[in-house]
Amino acid sequence: MLQRTIGVTLLALLLMAAAAPLSAAHDEFRIIGTVTKISAKEIAVKQKDGKVVEIDIDKQTKFTRDKKPVKASDVKVGGSVVVDAIGDTILDLLALEVRLVPAITSAK
Repeated sequence: MLQRTIGVTLLALLLMAAAAPLSAAHDEFRIIGTVTKISAKEIAVKQKDGKVVEIDIDKQTKFTRDKKPVKASDVKVGGSVVVDAIGDTILDLLALEVRLVPAITSAK
């Protein structure tokens, strides 16, 4: 009986330890700019400062326009987007939502 209790306790501890990295917090990022590349797995967005940020896309990534769902295929190179993403750094991002927005113009 004692061995079974120890075994169950060890199993529970191992499961909690394995789940810890999955629940580790990521930083939130908002990338605003123009789409330079789009594929089934990635979107590249050129920001106002000229830097291009590559962001991974997965099956959970939402695509919206005016708060309504759209298809990923509606995203076009040259289109303006706001991407909400998570990651450890700007070099390792996963898109949570890609919002298609009106053309972004610079104020003069």
